[in-house]
Amino acid sequence: MNIYQAFSYSLILLVFSCKPKEEIKSENIDFPAAYVVNGGSNTVSIIDLNERVVKKIIQLTDLGRFPHHIQLSPDSKKLSVALPEFDFTLSHDLLHQATDKKGGIAVIDALNGKSLLKIPLEKINFNAVFSPDNTEIWTASANHSGEMYVYDANTGIQKAVIPLGADPSEVVFTKNGDYAIVALAESSFIVAVNTKLKKVEKFIKVAPFPTNVWSVSDGRIYVENKNLNTIDIVDPETLNASEDDYINLDFKPGQIAYNKSLNELWVCQAGNNKVAYFERKANKWVLKSSFITNDDAHALAFSKDEKIAYVVNQKGNTVSVINTATHEKITDIPVGVNPNGIVLRE
Repeated sequence: MNIYQAFSYSLILLVFSCKPKEEIKSENIDFPAAYVVNGGSNTVSIIDLNERVVKKIIQLTDLGRFPHHIQLSPDSKKLSVALPEFDFTLSHDLLHQATDKKGGIAVIDALNGKSLLKIPLEKINFNAVFSPDNTEIWTASANHSGEMYVYDANTGIQKAVIPLGADPSEVVFTKNGDYAIVALAESSFIVAVNTKLKKVEKFIKVAPFPTNVWSVSDGRIYVENKNLNTIDIVDPETLNASEDDYINLDFKPGQIAYNKSLNELWVCQAGNNKVAYFERKANKWVLKSSFITNDDAHALAFSKDEKIAYVVNQKGNTVSVINTATHEKITDIPVGVNPNGIVLRE
């Protein structure tokens, strides 16, 4: 081999050695995506919304067990997942027996799936959510002496501990970001925490034993009550539950979402394979109908144009894709075991 042949051979090797870079690039999540957290398999399934298939799986086992609920940061660059060390598909009584279990928060890069931060907690937590200004992460301990914890979103340094009450669950923010709201399951109240002062502003009276709260895109706070099969509606301006505007159900409510284009309120039927939808008539939400999803409709999210809904089926281990105009299922996408939360990045 002469010097020219050697040079040509080296050039060919150099060209082929560049090919793995294409594989590294393919790991980036550069497509419209749904992120589905799977409590039973300790994973996050990432669905390509164009192809409607799982394109990538993030393994969370090294970070924690039974990951629960998932949130997208306001800048759409990060994900937060609660790591409660407790399977929330089990009974409420077993939760109170799990006094040795701890909690945690995983912060994940939404663009490549890499772990950015793990924050350990001494108590089990239900969810973890970015503040509307993207600077903090808020979570609450799900025990009889529940507390709100506030962390710096970039460093994980604790900024505040706020006493709440018995059995806090999901933490949500009002649309203007002034208050963090959480239900106290062993009471007749939800709590409004002033986000600037980091202190409780008000205990808001609702039906006994509220199980969760949902901040819905119409601006109001909807209070889920699986014990009484009801939904209270809270005005974020007055921080009061309406005495006239509430919903009685014949099923246990789960996650609640609002479709503005259809003026419909969608409510997952917990433990069932349906989602009910309501229309606004005379300042009341009136049941319009329901549709079939898969086993245990647990969580839902609308696409940006609100033409498609994605419903997480916790026992069915699938995500149902729904045409919102016709309320008909397009397909089911298999994900991990016991999925319990979903967010979209479009």
